[in-house]
Amino acid sequence: MALPIPFPSGGLIQAATGSGHARDLWIPGSFDYDVFDDKFWGDALLGLYPAAKTNGIAAAVTFTEHNINGYLDLVSGTDDDGYAGQGMGLQFTGDRGILAEFIFRFPAAITTLKFECGLSDADDDAGAILLKATPTFTATDCAVICFDSDDDTNFAAISAKAGAATVTQDITAALPAVSTTYRVAIRIEGDSVSYWINGSQVAGHANAIEGGSALTPWAFCQARAGAASRTVQLHKWRVIQPAY
Repeated sequence: MALPIPFPSGGLIQAATGSGHARDLWIPGSFDYDVFDDKFWGDALLGLYPAAKTNGIAAAVTFTEHNINGYLDLVSGTDDDGYAGQGMGLQFTGDRGILAEFIFRFPAAITTLKFECGLSDADDDAGAILLKATPTFTATDCAVICFDSDDDTNFAAISAKAGAATVTQDITAALPAVSTTYRVAIRIEGDSVSYWINGSQVAGHANAIEGGSALTPWAFCQARAGAASRTVQLHKWRVIQPAY
């Protein structure tokens, strides 16, 4: 019997349906589940991380000791389309089932910013999504929430299965906002993906990712104009999957 995949903690879907509360509290503490969880405490980034993927002048993924409340800086640098991305490892699959959750904070200026977070099939791509508008991909299989000022001022939920796109554009009105914290959750069961922002489900994509593909949690920041570096703070991420 397959183990159940939890819904996002605190998600409004549970309040609406009356289901999932006790189960979702129990799952992260169960030996039957793998839980990767990092709040970026301490004086150094965990050694288990692969090298950050960066390109351009001053682009960096930066861990600073004594950051109040703990966070990782994704710094795009000052090159046009310069970027910084961080993955963890290709150790999760939709066939097993995944719940990935992210807390991040946008900078004080987002007029020339591309950002994505979610799950992707590589931890060294120049962004899973090349262009939000079309979309076009670097990844073959991915499921991300994406913002791209080259397109518009809204979030999109973008999935790829063997390079074929399933997209829900303009899922938020007048979001994101500057200097604002967001919580994103992405749940994959087999080949199907569902997306949440701030506790509300915003998209559901059937047959939209290859369930057998190895995936990593992924966060990525990119400048959309030269000399205008952008920094997104990743405050926490967590991924849960059945251990067998």
